[in-house]
Amino acid sequence: MPRVGDGLDAVTAFAGAAAAGMALFLPFTFATATAIGSPYRVTSLVNSVPRAAALGLIVAVVVAVLVRPLNRPGLVWLTAACASAILAVNYFVGLTISDADVLTTQNYIDALSGGALFGALGVCSLRRRWPAVGFGVGTVVVFVYGELVSAFTTNTLNAEKSVSTPAWLVLGAVVLLAVTTVRHRHGVMLPALPRIAADLPITPIIAATVLALSVLLASEWLAHEFDGRVGNSWQIGIAVTATVLAAFVAALLLPARDGTWVLVAVSLSAAADTMADSQHMGWYLVAVLGLATAGVLLGLRWSSPWVVLAGAAVLCGYAAVEQHLPWSLAWGLGISALAFVSGYAFGAIRVGYLPSAVLGLGALYLPTVMWVIPTKARNWPIGGTPVDETIPSRAALAITAGSAAALWLLLRIRPAPAPTTAET
Repeated sequence: MPRVGDGLDAVTAFAGAAAAGMALFLPFTFATATAIGSPYRVTSLVNSVPRAAALGLIVAVVVAVLVRPLNRPGLVWLTAACASAILAVNYFVGLTISDADVLTTQNYIDALSGGALFGALGVCSLRRRWPAVGFGVGTVVVFVYGELVSAFTTNTLNAEKSVSTPAWLVLGAVVLLAVTTVRHRHGVMLPALPRIAADLPITPIIAATVLALSVLLASEWLAHEFDGRVGNSWQIGIAVTATVLAAFVAALLLPARDGTWVLVAVSLSAAADTMADSQHMGWYLVAVLGLATAGVLLGLRWSSPWVVLAGAAVLCGYAAVEQHLPWSLAWGLGISALAFVSGYAFGAIRVGYLPSAVLGLGALYLPTVMWVIPTKARNWPIGGTPVDETIPSRAALAITAGSAAALWLLLRIRPAPAPTTAET
């Protein structure tokens, strides 16, 4: 049973992961753009969101690599607390500003500080069971929330109705991280066993850079191809192929079989992007919390990346027929399945180097090519003629199949790790 201190650490990890995830996934300060009359400036802010997410992921891995050798947990918690403080200051300053140019810069600051928070918090949380559960549930809830609750309620640039991070979450994360830092200020833990491959910090950073920039460039290129005209299936195929190849290269750069979870995250993120949007989750958020927690606990007891890939494939198929089912029932089943599969994916992670886990989890927040394929149901403001509603599902299924093939090849190339290689 967890002790009181473990419970506090778990709640802190949950709040910090949620705040960091929203900084990477959603623009904190976008609601203040209502006073802007220029659609061009608002569009510039919108375009900065996926770019900031890619940059934030790279920062998260860099911070994770830098703090991982520290044997003083208090210093790692302090790093996370400082990042959350910067995040909070930027957030509340943004509430008083209505200039789109400044808001675009602030969105990048949000992503940078959010990435630093995610990387530091991931390292200190994933070393222990209950903080890891809290961190996992926070990451998964924000992932599901961001995928299913549309950032805009219409196909126009209506910033007034956009989704933003609640102030209580930002302040709560700062306070909890400060308290937890004080609690761990005298803690000392044994350093991890040295590993030649893992002790080359440049390789995880290169892996994060390759994955983030490749997926971002593929998405932006495809968006350009659909802008004002009808895109072709071969263009989607090129973007899908680039995504799978980037994930495979990133997986090869990570030590041992740690790259398994990068491939899993890319396929799960693609599948989630095919699910229908909604303006509010309402009481479904309770179901998401419960199912995500159940999935995390199941994954901790029994781990298999193939189960996650199978779940992602099922989600892709379900998304293709979801529009023909009763709306409330269909949407509820979809988010329930996504929450459980995402939670299981987190709990099933087994790595020998903690920054690899940070990269795998952060990859969930990267933009996907499905994000830019225009459909009638897609709420994100993109140009182009709407295509068949099943095309994003088929593209996501292709990414999942490609990731499965890449995983099979990775497991052939890399030998199975010894039972003691998992870092704690």
